[in-house]
Amino acid sequence: MHIGSRLVISLSALGLAAACGSKSHPAPTPVATDPGAGSAAPAEPPPSTVPAVKKQLAEVGLDGGLIDRSVDPCDDFYQFACGNWIKQTEIAADKPMAMRSFVDIDDRNQEYLHDVLEQARTAPKGADAATTALGAFYGACMDEPAIAKAGIKPIAPLIAAIAKVKDGASLAAATTALHNASVEALFTFGPVQDAKNATQVIGNIDQGGLGLPDRDYYLNDDAQSVGLRGMYQGFIGTMLGLSGMSPAAAKAGAADVMAVETAIAKISKDKVARRDPVGTYNRLDRQGVIAATKHFDWAGYWKGQGVPAIDAITVTSPEFLAGLDGLITTIKPAQWRAYLTFHLYVSAAPLLDKKFDDAAFAFTSVLTGQPAQPPRWKRCVRATDGALGDLLGAQFVKARFAGSAKDGALGQIQAISAAMKANLAALPWMDAKTKDGAFAKLAKMTYQIGYPNAWKTYAFAIDAHAYAKNALAAIATEHARQLGKIGKPVDKDDWQMTAATVNAYYDPSLNGMVFPAGILQPPFFNPDASVAVNLGGMGMVVGHELTHGFDDQGAQYDGDGNLKTWWASETAAKFQAKTQCVVDQYNAYEAVPGVKLNGANTQGENIADIGGVKLAYRAYHALRAGQAPIEAEGFTEDQTFFLGFGQAWCAKVRPDLAKLLATVDVHSPPEWRVNGALSATPEFAEAFHCKAGAKLRPATTCQVW
Repeated sequence: MHIGSRLVISLSALGLAAACGSKSHPAPTPVATDPGAGSAAPAEPPPSTVPAVKKQLAEVGLDGGLIDRSVDPCDDFYQFACGNWIKQTEIAADKPMAMRSFVDIDDRNQEYLHDVLEQARTAPKGADAATTALGAFYGACMDEPAIAKAGIKPIAPLIAAIAKVKDGASLAAATTALHNASVEALFTFGPVQDAKNATQVIGNIDQGGLGLPDRDYYLNDDAQSVGLRGMYQGFIGTMLGLSGMSPAAAKAGAADVMAVETAIAKISKDKVARRDPVGTYNRLDRQGVIAATKHFDWAGYWKGQGVPAIDAITVTSPEFLAGLDGLITTIKPAQWRAYLTFHLYVSAAPLLDKKFDDAAFAFTSVLTGQPAQPPRWKRCVRATDGALGDLLGAQFVKARFAGSAKDGALGQIQAISAAMKANLAALPWMDAKTKDGAFAKLAKMTYQIGYPNAWKTYAFAIDAHAYAKNALAAIATEHARQLGKIGKPVDKDDWQMTAATVNAYYDPSLNGMVFPAGILQPPFFNPDASVAVNLGGMGMVVGHELTHGFDDQGAQYDGDGNLKTWWASETAAKFQAKTQCVVDQYNAYEAVPGVKLNGANTQGENIADIGGVKLAYRAYHALRAGQAPIEAEGFTEDQTFFLGFGQAWCAKVRPDLAKLLATVDVHSPPEWRVNGALSATPEFAEAFHCKAGAKLRPATTCQVW
């Protein structure tokens, strides 16, 4: 947990849009199929000795009213599956985007957590410890008069540490204090699995310290970057003014902060270079770090972080450390003080008086186009989930995660894993020895569904009338817990997300997947939906995460999670050619008008999207083998699979956010996550009878797996 939300926006933090609501729609009329026209609509089911079971789209888990039948699905399946939803849906004022899956599910989850916390807030004395803690933390967050009355007193020690900065030693002392409060100044430091010995946790130093979403915004001369820099400098001045500086001092300080951050950007690796696991693993260890940054008091820093004897340390960029050493000696103390002050107030803004929070949101609005702050209760629900996530997650799981959901997800994982095994066996471009390594990795891949095997406990005191104090205590506790992992064996059961989170992940160092209960909800997973629709939704997510184990990054780790070469050189060259095909495919797409996707930056997610659809499709066929086919209002069962996939990604994004994500996000926009993956899926073209040469039936397809 951080003191507050950073300015860097991630998709997982954007699940904040209003549901489109349930509207009644007239029954759709299937479009006639013309196999030779390339404008495929529902095709006739293939000949079968078993008659098709006729159902309504709603019975299989689809919403026919979302489909735009004026669109050729072979030309733009995303618009075909989602067009009417896009027309009907408005983005809520307090959200940067709307989305039928992530955003709407998150809304429902947050509403439930809100009910839990409101009940805990008003629970009588004598309630159980979890209820008391949740109610006190959430209630303190909601008590805005008390927050205003406390003013900046909760961060006074940090302000004092910054005021003492006059040389390298005092800069290190201030950085130590700020890092203990999760204010990410200069660089970041934390635990990481040793990429060459994945059983152990070591320290990691990474580049950081920037307020704009990407280092390129400081260095590029395009109109968007130049304009954003100007608005950002104005925002810096506003925050420094709120900290107590005079207008003239705040303006000068803003220029100083921009100078410092631009200098940091120049020594930082770009986002594509940061995708290279080999290039970002550099075991300098203690003495190497000290030698690279002689003017920073590392001994004092590590002592202040609670790991005084640390020795095993990797850094993502030795060049960054060397460059930072030069900045420490050339940047003036007053500039460092302005820089640290700004980052403190931005990070702490959600804990302080409303004027700080409003000012921070105003710049977030510049980045995303979102016109209104989420209401206080939503921010406090998220803050409580961040501080006491497992206490809240246990409540969520009890009420919102039926056993059938876990069993269903388990069945999908097993079927998709089997599909991947069969796929590996049939690959013509992979040699036998490399296949053995792939089989071994797949066999060792782990997964957790719903919630962690053991819930965390929280020992810090909570004051029902002191929100900032509580939040800082939560931060300090989690910070100490994380750094306490260094030098110890890896705990594979330690989750990176709370149970109510609408997301999933694969960790290559763990060679494991995690699917929180929060994502196992409709439209991704619905116990009442058909196998085809569920596999198109959640099955694609499962296949996506599994494929991450074999994407451009994951393929560099073996089954034990070690960064290790297990590929024959000739096969590795073929793999690189296939990944380059995917890079080139997505480079051709426009993220926003006039801005192409960065295929190199998004290649891992694109490979996983393509593989996820393929594996989910094959798993669905395996699970349905020998059973009567289902026809839903003229759509074949295969077509409902693809509609289940497409309708899970229906989205609308504000233009400002779309521009931002085109620059920084490792995911493609929803439109291309659907159309890009399907253009590489021949089974889709067959299901919808797409004519050769149609947009989603290109002459050449890019499949890695």
